[in-house]
Amino acid sequence: MSQGVALVTLRHGTEERIARALRRLDCVTVVEDAPECALVMAGRVARVQIVVAGPADVDELLRARGATGECIAIVNAVLDDGTAARLEDAGIAYVDAGGRGWLPGRARTRRRRVPDPGTPRAPRGGSLRLAQLLADHPHESWTERGLAERGESTQVTAHRLLTQLELRGLVERRGTGRGASRRVTDVRALRRWLARYGRPGRAQRLACFLPDAAPIAAQADPLLVLTGALAAERLGLPVLTATPRATYRVQATGEALEQIPPLLGGFRTERGANAVLISDPERLASADAGRLPDGQAVAPPSRIMLDLHLEPRGRAAVSVFLDLWSAQTAL
Repeated sequence: MSQGVALVTLRHGTEERIARALRRLDCVTVVEDAPECALVMAGRVARVQIVVAGPADVDELLRARGATGECIAIVNAVLDDGTAARLEDAGIAYVDAGGRGWLPGRARTRRRRVPDPGTPRAPRGGSLRLAQLLADHPHESWTERGLAERGESTQVTAHRLLTQLELRGLVERRGTGRGASRRVTDVRALRRWLARYGRPGRAQRLACFLPDAAPIAAQADPLLVLTGALAAERLGLPVLTATPRATYRVQATGEALEQIPPLLGGFRTERGANAVLISDPERLASADAGRLPDGQAVAPPSRIMLDLHLEPRGRAAVSVFLDLWSAQTAL
């Protein structure tokens, strides 16, 4: 028997519709009323089981593969390319309701190219706020709309970020349509992805001296949000960088940022500075900020982690922080 030509034998009593389905395949001869169901191809004879499967049965058929032996599936549905490929990868012969079929040894269905997530686009602005929320609240289920509203961003931005993370296997989709939600599948991997691709870019920074920095910062207007190593320590996640000095993010830019130290009774200086102000027009620290017992606003852990990149030995500090953070949230 030449390559690609097949003989299928059907035992006595096999339903006629099965024979009709198999006859729709090219180069297949069907012999009925045989002692056994078998598939003969290129000199190879194999006993097979004929399985009739509905749309909901295909996954079960794939899971059972290996326990049922060789089989030919008569599928009462029109298969899409992805499902057809999964059956072929498992070595399961099939015929679907549209006359599409495959037998072992024949050419596979031409695959669609799997989307390549490529090099991740660094999240910025509204996208970065959303990524921080996912890292800080990984056990919540997020719809695109809910994530966008919580992160003060747009639903389009949420869709793009969640799609990118889904392609990378960092979140999984549950449900379909507008009600679909996503949930983080690997918290540690997501946080390390954020640590790598969410590193702070260029931002206006100002070193200064503030008398009684902590009490003043708690009452400051605009709001000063504690971040970096000192914030990590206050949250019980101490990391070693250098001589600690308070780092604050503040929603002010340009001249407005320059005016904050004198308004608080301090002054700008590099020598003897006990605080650093970072311009934060994108509200990366304040959008999901918390409060310490003394009333001081504190950035969410994800922002604290990212701002450690700005401090001495920042890369090592970020790594230590991620380990401590994982251990704390696992308790």
